[in-house]
Amino acid sequence: MDTSEPAPVLPRLFRGGLVFDGERFRAGVDLRTDAAGRVAEVGPGLRPAADEVVVDLDGRWLLPGLVDCHVHFREPGLERKEGYDTGSRGALHGGVTTVCEIQNNPPLLTSVALLEAKFAQVGPKSRVDFACYGSLVEEALPHLGDLAGRVPAVKCFLGCSTGAGGVDDPATLRRWFAAAAAAGLPIVAHCEDNAVMQRAAAELSGIDAERHDLRRPVEAEVESVRTAIAAAAEVGARLHVFHVSTDDAMSLVAEARAAGLPVTASTAPHYLSWTADDAAAMPQHRLKVNPSIKSARHRDGLARRVERGEFVAIGTDHAPHPLTEKTRDYAHAPSGFPSVDLLLPLVFDVHDRRGVPLEPLLASVTSGPVDEFGLRGKGRLVAGADADLVVVSPHCERLVDEAALPSRSKWSPYHGRRLRGFPERVFLRGREVFRDGAFPGAPTGRPVPIVPAAERVAE
Repeated sequence: MDTSEPAPVLPRLFRGGLVFDGERFRAGVDLRTDAAGRVAEVGPGLRPAADEVVVDLDGRWLLPGLVDCHVHFREPGLERKEGYDTGSRGALHGGVTTVCEIQNNPPLLTSVALLEAKFAQVGPKSRVDFACYGSLVEEALPHLGDLAGRVPAVKCFLGCSTGAGGVDDPATLRRWFAAAAAAGLPIVAHCEDNAVMQRAAAELSGIDAERHDLRRPVEAEVESVRTAIAAAAEVGARLHVFHVSTDDAMSLVAEARAAGLPVTASTAPHYLSWTADDAAAMPQHRLKVNPSIKSARHRDGLARRVERGEFVAIGTDHAPHPLTEKTRDYAHAPSGFPSVDLLLPLVFDVHDRRGVPLEPLLASVTSGPVDEFGLRGKGRLVAGADADLVVVSPHCERLVDEAALPSRSKWSPYHGRRLRGFPERVFLRGREVFRDGAFPGAPTGRPVPIVPAAERVAE
């Protein structure tokens, strides 16, 4: 644990750059932060005060600190794979100042006591602010009412994945969804149908038996999303589908929303960046992930949906494993890979490769997840918000060097890819916490206050 003092909170005036406020770019405006670590004022021609540090952006961009709404830092229990010390350093390297984390290894977050124990353990190590999802499993049902207002949502696995077997029984699924709805807790869901995946695997042979996209096919996600939407509609639950990998499943989400149901979704950078053929060709199972990466049709269809604002968020699903585990044979190589270290450059990469405008992309990692998950004070550069800021030179490029990334695993499927938009400076509640690859001061991360679901911003 870092025993140095936290970086000071200094009033600052940022001027001479382009500001993205969480929804749109604003040219010709300056931004002032105060000694309490909040945004004090945004507007044109702000004059420096006597006690302010003036930051001349010199044409750089000023963004809200990014929010990664889907990470696995695995602490407590699996710190050998990742923990909040290295995970939060990686987040800052990617321009992320707030993470929403899912504990998908024991102990699952099934009660307030376990949540508070986790906060006590990881808070002194975290360099970013954090919220933690609860676990929607049988043992959590008696405690859901107490978790309401303490967690953004509760996570349910409808299909097997790392750390979860998935719920197959429709009656159990409806009962769990009903309990979450009664507690006023939204549900975030991993949607893949186990029966579809089992049938698909049984029909494969030869080299196709190790094609992850064939073992976890399009139909598995589509059928599971259909099931989840039907269960949520029946019991009145609010549903968010995580890491959507298929354009077809997103059509079901869009239909549900058009019918007035509270159903939303997010996707991940890898579904906008790669194809199933890319994943099959990548050595060491580096792109093996659940749900699987699909064809170019789905990649491009999802990109167009991001452009139209149909996704409320993009989250990395940062899921690190040691490379020694990923290089096992296909059946024993775990799914998932690290990527929180690169979120902002990956946003630029989707813009560059898929032609998605930057405003909806940046909104999907700032104001979008904040509104969806009730993260008070985050994701916007407006007066009164937390002064979580990222300074970036948008055209500065470099090759990804996996060995230099801060998170623990020291490998990346993006190794060697030329990206741009690497953060230069990052501030958390007015403190400078990242500068040119260094992490000044002691960790100051803390739990994010959660807005109750009923009070969150509606689309």
